[in-house]
Amino acid sequence: MAIYYKRLLSILTVLLVVTGTFADNGINSPYSRFGLGILSDQSLGVNRQMGGLGYAMHDMRYINLLNPASLTRVDTLTMLFDAGFSLQNVNFEENGKKINAHNGSFDYVAMAFRLRKGLGMSFGFLPYSNVGYSFSSKNININDNAGNNSSYTEGYNGTGGIYQPYIALGWAPIGNLSVGIMASYIYGDITHKVSTTFDDTNIRSRMRNYNIDLSSYKVDLGIQYDLELSKKSGLTLGLVYSLGHDLNANANLIEQTLQNGTIQSSDTTKIKDGFKLPHTMGLGAMYNRGNWKFGADYTYQAWGASDFFGESKGADRSKISLGAEFSPNKIYGNIFQKMTYRAGMYYAQPYTQVNGNDGCEEFGISAGISVPIINSHNNRSSLHISGQCIRIEPKSSGMISETYLRINIGITFNESWFNKMKVL
Repeated sequence: MAIYYKRLLSILTVLLVVTGTFADNGINSPYSRFGLGILSDQSLGVNRQMGGLGYAMHDMRYINLLNPASLTRVDTLTMLFDAGFSLQNVNFEENGKKINAHNGSFDYVAMAFRLRKGLGMSFGFLPYSNVGYSFSSKNININDNAGNNSSYTEGYNGTGGIYQPYIALGWAPIGNLSVGIMASYIYGDITHKVSTTFDDTNIRSRMRNYNIDLSSYKVDLGIQYDLELSKKSGLTLGLVYSLGHDLNANANLIEQTLQNGTIQSSDTTKIKDGFKLPHTMGLGAMYNRGNWKFGADYTYQAWGASDFFGESKGADRSKISLGAEFSPNKIYGNIFQKMTYRAGMYYAQPYTQVNGNDGCEEFGISAGISVPIINSHNNRSSLHISGQCIRIEPKSSGMISETYLRINIGITFNESWFNKMKVL
């Protein structure tokens, strides 16, 4: 028991340390200017291999946070610890011009274990949304009051994000039915800066700063039910609901004029009742037969009630995910017979408008493998490697398209922490 508590204390220390690494969120997208930024979901390494689905997934080998009801499947004698990061190349394209950017990020950390029969628990740290961009444009032939032409530069810069440490429980009241709840503390700050600077120092520059500082909560509820179709096949159904509510965020718009670096005037406007978490509903099904699994998820988010900084409007969002898994489950044999293979795809609508127009649709395909980590202690831990190709396509002409090539790397440690020592 003393060893167990030492291990638990070590992991808690790791959780506290790695939360600081989320400051570098790996985002470099002009579309993170709108809404709450680029949304993250609660998917971990295995979910990402299958197009982000997971409402009806459960397995004792890994953690699935898309439906907290899946936590009832955690094995009695083990502690699961999951962490992941990603590397990506993004291509921006506008009117035939292309620019590439590279970045990476630490994505998540989570752990799960069973409290008693039919009752599992998890806690960890996830991102909710990320903001990161910096670009400018040069404009000329602007006629001032004296009849002269002046050039000016418009600069756009944004940083920040929203994060969610969480705790989750899954309970199986009867054999085939599992229910779960996930409670998150969401917090963070986002800053957007828009500047207009003239080459003629006699003309005052303008600066607009938007900032939001929020601290609130998020609650997810989940249900899973297993149906036995035959001796070799089965079907799992999943349902999730996330409570929508006002974030009560502190948001400000600060407008300034400057000349030669000196502030000439400044005005602050308080922004209220614009930032909300959406009511979210998700449905999923997973069919399994032998070594194969096939799944589908549908998600609906009611972002239409949101009004971000009093400028960009929210839009109700739907997302569809499809995925498949093949697991030979060979204890003996070569490494390829011991790996698990997964693939998937998804389509998502925009959740916010862009400059008064419809936002961007998102298409993604993914594929990956889970490689068992075999050592002298166990062969239950896994390394998850997947590749994603994501296309961000604007619904209106004249906007930037984005193409992401992303590598996700996750690792699940599955350790036997609760075995009782037997003295011979």
